[in-house]
Order: sequence, then C-alpha cells, then structure tokens
Amino acid sequence: MDSDQLEKYRGQLELLRTEIQADLDASKEASEVVELDTSIGRLSRMDAMQNQQMALELRRRQEQQLQRIANALKRMDKETYGLCGKCKQPISKDRLEVSPDVVMCVRCA
Repeated sequence: MDSDQLEKYRGQLELLRTEIQADLDASKEASEVVELDTSIGRLSRMDAMQNQQMALELRRRQEQQLQRIANALKRMDKETYGLCGKCKQPISKDRLEVSPDVVMCVRCA
C-alpha cells in the first residue's frame, strides 16, 4: 500500500474517531441510571429503563469501534495495516473503503 492510500485511510479513521467520540459525549446523559421516583408510572419507568439499556449497548459498541480504530492506527505505525491478521494477505481496497478499521480479509472473516 502506498503512502497516499495510507494517509487517506488514516484520515478516514481520524474522522470516524472524532464522530464516534462526539456521539459518545452527546449520549452520556441517555445512559445514566434511571431515577425511581413516584411522579412517573410503572410503564413509563420500564420504557425509560429500556431506553437506558439501548443507550448503554450503543455506547458499548461505539467504544469497541474506537478500540478497533486505535488498533488500526497502531497497525499503520507498524506498517502492517491492510494485511489480514490471520492469513497475512492484503485486504481488498473495497473492504477497507467500507470499513477502514477491519482486521481480516473477507475469506478469513
């Protein structure tokens, strides 16, 4: 992979990391503990708890993606970015375009 392509993917990863971090910062309130008070009914409280769980799961997935992005940036520094983690063959450029944090080629995934 040439340096222009590598810089292009680095830019995509940095942009993705910035967007995810902004989403995490914005959604912090939605994943906080649901307060039990008497002003809302049982169904409203259950709905709030369900919304909280969905927000927590979304945060977990976003945090995992941030970790994958950090690992991809480390692979760039080690000059192993774009190679499958399993078979060590190049990952297709189409796959990297769609998901620049991917670790394995289609065949191994």
